Amino acid sequence: MNKLRKLIIMDDDPHYAGMLALKIRMQFPELMVSSYNKADLPGGYDVYVLDNDFFGEKCGAQLAEEVRKIAPRSLVIVLSGTLEFALLKRLVNCHAAGVFDKSKEDDLTQMMGLIDQFLLQSPNQSPVSKSSSFQGTLSGIRGLMKEWNKRLAFEEKRVS
Repeated sequence: MNKLRKLIIMDDDPHYAGMLALKIRMQFPELMVSSYNKADLPGGYDVYVLDNDFFGEKCGAQLAEEVRKIAPRSLVIVLSGTLEFALLKRLVNCHAAGVFDKSKEDDLTQMMGLIDQFLLQSPNQSPVSKSSSFQGTLSGIRGLMKEWNKRLAFEEKRVS
């Protein structure tokens, strides 16, 4: 019998969290999806979708680091409208799977793809096998750097 897999959306905007939970439930009916509107971390989930900004405080990286301590095999995804270098560095160091802009449908589609890949693994399997951990880390860093450069270029154009 398969273990019930659980996903939590942590976002201070209950309307957005509810909408995202509905989308995820529709695409992954086998997942138990919960939402939580506080920045203190509940344990026991396989997938954590973390908002970077809770009531004006940027705490996505801190939450991702805490997830790694309590649930090292979980999938960690961060939603952020901006991507600063310090955030990127911390997310790479704690092996977050990705950072996505919650206002962009393409980013949410990519996030759903990551969740799908994670769910295809057996519940006891680590998200990154030991033999491919270095390759996975490099791939993750490349993806985060590409996203950071794209958003940095956008911010520079917007300010100019």
